[in-house]
Amino acid sequence: ALFREVLTVEHLNHAARFGVGRCLIAQGKPADAASELTAVITLPLASPDMRMSQTMAMLAMQQLPPPTDPRIGEPSVTFGAQEKPSEVWDAPFAPVMAVVPAGEFTMGSPEGEVFRLPNEKQHRVRVGYPLAFSKYNVTRGEFAAFVADTGYEAKGCNREGGEGMGYDPDGDWRTPGFDQEDDHPVTCMNFHDASAYAAWLSEKTGQRYRLPSEAEWEHAIRGGTTTTYYWGDVWEPGRANVDGQPGQPGQRMTTPGGTFPPNPFGLYDMAGNVWVWLADCYNANYDSAPTDGSAWMSGNCAMRVRRSGSWFNIEKTIEGDFRQPGRLRSASRFGSIPSLRYSSFGFRVVRDL
Repeated sequence: ALFREVLTVEHLNHAARFGVGRCLIAQGKPADAASELTAVITLPLASPDMRMSQTMAMLAMQQLPPPTDPRIGEPSVTFGAQEKPSEVWDAPFAPVMAVVPAGEFTMGSPEGEVFRLPNEKQHRVRVGYPLAFSKYNVTRGEFAAFVADTGYEAKGCNREGGEGMGYDPDGDWRTPGFDQEDDHPVTCMNFHDASAYAAWLSEKTGQRYRLPSEAEWEHAIRGGTTTTYYWGDVWEPGRANVDGQPGQPGQRMTTPGGTFPPNPFGLYDMAGNVWVWLADCYNANYDSAPTDGSAWMSGNCAMRVRRSGSWFNIEKTIEGDFRQPGRLRSASRFGSIPSLRYSSFGFRVVRDL
């Protein structure tokens, strides 16, 4: 009860949430414990002191019994898929959009997938409509056009992995802590910044732009595949911009869109480079999640889903490194408070057809 009381005041208190998880384990409630421990692992760090709680939660997760949900083995199916995705470009200031076909797929990860977390329960989803995905993450140049037209401000950014690491109240997408050109993905974005850009783009073009739903995004990153990554089950250096890989271009910073190979749907940087915000409220499991591709707009709406992993993440265990690998997996999912800005947070948009 004491831990719960603390959480009502401090939602990001990792130590209190870890305490709740340990109590649930003692009460013989592994599923509930897994949800709390997953939150400890995936919630952003309010302070460096919380890092120990994340490490302890990871160790506790390894002692829990595996989920009882059976693996769903049906293959992914796309409807009306083309050899090369067609593209949509509404205006010179707008992102180039690649058309993603409708399809049905298994969302989530199978038991036994390396670095799997309990919030990835498998279930079938049918996205019964095609839609256009931004071919690249929204770029610094594209966001600059929005700011120039509206005067929008996005002040305050948590810089990661470089000089001046920490929160800068005056920092923004122009000063992420590393050099960028206009073809780099815009960073230091929170959920509200991304939503504001999509609303502006809709008004300027007369088309409906928005943030992707979590199901639409996983359908798009998989590109018809069922493997851990959209190229296979094993991590391969040179596939995406992540940290800690010898010879990786762009270590400790973003890279221009198109630096790494696209996925089967012709989309670039669906894994790595920057995290992307999605429309859904974050729920720690998929129980009662929509199965029609729509965004899940109920549950824990104090947090929003983010996906993709970033240049600041790692995909292989590095001794002494607190960062947990596996963020770039197609099923990997996390939640964050929508007002948070980090130099690894960006976004991409979709357009209804």
